[in-house]
This record gives sequence, C-alpha cells and structure tokens, in this order.
Amino acid sequence: MTTIRRTTVLLAVALTAGCTTATPPDATPVPDLTTPSQAAEQAYQRYWEVTEAAFATPRLRDWTTELETVASGQALDSAISDFRTYRDFPAHMEGTVSRAPRVESAGVGGAEIVDCLDLGDSLLIADDTGEVLDDLGNQVRRYTLRASLVANGTGWRVDRLEPALDEPC
Repeated sequence: MTTIRRTTVLLAVALTAGCTTATPPDATPVPDLTTPSQAAEQAYQRYWEVTEAAFATPRLRDWTTELETVASGQALDSAISDFRTYRDFPAHMEGTVSRAPRVESAGVGGAEIVDCLDLGDSLLIADDTGEVLDDLGNQVRRYTLRASLVANGTGWRVDRLEPALDEPC
C-alpha cells in the first residue's frame, strides 16, 4: 500500500508541476500582424465568398446568419433582399464574377475599397425553366464598385456598396 500511495503522491506532484500557469521568461505573446488594410481585404474577400454561395444555392438553407457575419448596414440589407428574392422566385446565380479590389484607405475603424467588378459569364438562372433572367442587352457587365467596411468588436464587415455603372474599369 505504501508503494502505491508514494507513486500516487509523486505522480500528483509531477502533474501539478507540469500545470503551472507561469509564463517562461523567453515566451512572449505573438502580436497580431494583421494591418487594418489586410483585415479589410480579408473581410471583403469573405463577403464575396458568402454572398456568391448564398446566391448560387439560395434554397439550400437560410443564409441570413452567414450574411450577418460578413455584412452590415446597406450591404447586409441588399444581400439579404437578393438572397430572399432568388430563394422565393426561385432562381440562382451561375458562372464567375471577377474582382480586382484595392484598398483605397484603411484605419482602425473602417476602410474603403475600390474594385473592378466583371460579371464575366455569370448569369441569373430560373430554377424551374433554366431561363436566363438577366437583361444581357442592357446590363453593364464591367464597372467600378466602391465598398465601405466597418470594424467593431466582432470583426470587419462590408457596410456599403456603391456601384459606379458609368465608370468602366
């Protein structure tokens, strides 16, 4: 019994010693190397990933929660409205949209991004008939898009999108 008790005590001491909360002197916290510009670019990219998925598969699930994680304000209202319109019609997006974003300004609280949006071969397709719903004869397929992003305690979000259809890029 004494040997078992001694082994148990030694094991407990060893485990306790290994679980100290003191930080070794050479261990320093890793700083966040993400600049506001990089954070804005990442948030803008994520916005497009989520909205494109929602518009491609609007009847797959309710995308509202995911849209709320990447957008706010006018951009969120517009994304949710488009998603619901596609879901209810029903229709979906197919094809590729190309972008060439560049951060125009960025700070701790927000950023402005100017993008060249090229709708390329993307089309809005009716689910039931396969009909192309875009007005290809009158639709501007390549234009400048200005995005305003905001940063708060929960991360960066696209807050406002302003298409400049009269500004080709």
